[in-house]
Amino acid sequence: MNRQAKEYYLMHKDIPVCLMEISDDGVLGSVRRNEAAAAHFPPGGQMNHMKFHEWWKDRAIPKTRHGAKSALQKLGYSSTNSALVNNLALSLSDCYWIKPRGEDLTWRDTNLFTNDFVDTFGEITMNSDHMIDLRKETRFNCATSQGELQKKWCIDKDGRRYMIKGNYGQSYQQSLNEIFATRLHVQQGFLNYTPYSLVQVQVDGNIEGLGCMSYDFCSENIECISAWELLQTVKIKQNESFYYPLKKVCLGLGIDEQEFTDFMDYQIMTDYLMTNTDRHMNNIAVMRNPDTLQILGFAPIYDSGNSMFYNIPYEKLSQVRIDDIKTHSFIEREVKLLQYVCDRSMVDVDKAEMDFEIYEKDVVERHIRIPKLRDLYERKRENLRAFQNGKDIWKNRKYNIADKGV
Repeated sequence: MNRQAKEYYLMHKDIPVCLMEISDDGVLGSVRRNEAAAAHFPPGGQMNHMKFHEWWKDRAIPKTRHGAKSALQKLGYSSTNSALVNNLALSLSDCYWIKPRGEDLTWRDTNLFTNDFVDTFGEITMNSDHMIDLRKETRFNCATSQGELQKKWCIDKDGRRYMIKGNYGQSYQQSLNEIFATRLHVQQGFLNYTPYSLVQVQVDGNIEGLGCMSYDFCSENIECISAWELLQTVKIKQNESFYYPLKKVCLGLGIDEQEFTDFMDYQIMTDYLMTNTDRHMNNIAVMRNPDTLQILGFAPIYDSGNSMFYNIPYEKLSQVRIDDIKTHSFIEREVKLLQYVCDRSMVDVDKAEMDFEIYEKDVVERHIRIPKLRDLYERKRENLRAFQNGKDIWKNRKYNIADKGV
């Protein structure tokens, strides 16, 4: 064994699923699986050793998260991987963690769902106003949370876990987009979504700004498995769309085909309306009972902030071609995602008429964008209405570049 490496059990609650060698800087070495607990091994790492190494690396906070470098320096970590190990790879999304070999720790001692904690990493990368009391700090800080935006986990006075998110740049539009999405789901009468609320945060320069917050939909009894992790359990052909492999995996896990298509139909069409260009496979998940391993259905729709042309400068909004938008999803052309929709009536276009006053909460110089955002949204709504009336709107133009996965 590497002299600097230590041995840890990867635990699923109190079930050891493998024994791992991990170096002081968080690099994974040899892995010995506990075949008696094979069913509890992380789905994303089951196919082979390389997949498991990728699952482990993906568990760490992304190096690209805003403020990550300075936070690591202040906390004395050499990397996000070393922070992951120091905090026992605990998460508020699932029930996996690591136990140093020889230490007498249990899930009850360490888990973030029932033990008090302060998200120290999040505290440094995002200075929230403490609008809700935080609990005392323990050694078990949250060191695993996907995504590049500033994020911070907190506990409210009733013990409920919630996440605060920030924004890129000087605008608050990503947070406002989450509120916009929440209102759209409410108007549709759709229930399986994550509600977001606005919160006040300190932004660069100690200026009071806006972020958003949402409560954790996971618990000791419900954990999430991302679509990306599920896709690691099957072989996918080069340039193949992720849609059908994901459907095959989900149906194999016991999700009803109608449930799958209804959820995807609704999500694809509402993402189209909002021009959400970031429905990648880590922004779709299924829920599982960690004890029985029963699949409980899709996780509530979450992370819709990268939408409504948030990153397009005002002067370029008039040049947007709404039939030629690229997205990170099953395939890269947004309009062609509509080809997967089975029931075109899953979204009520009449109930998708939206009030844009929420964007008046953005910084003043961004207010000139509001009429253009409204116009682009209404054009998308009319496109969706035409689609629901039977028109295959992706056939409106010829594509010079072949779309992958169609």
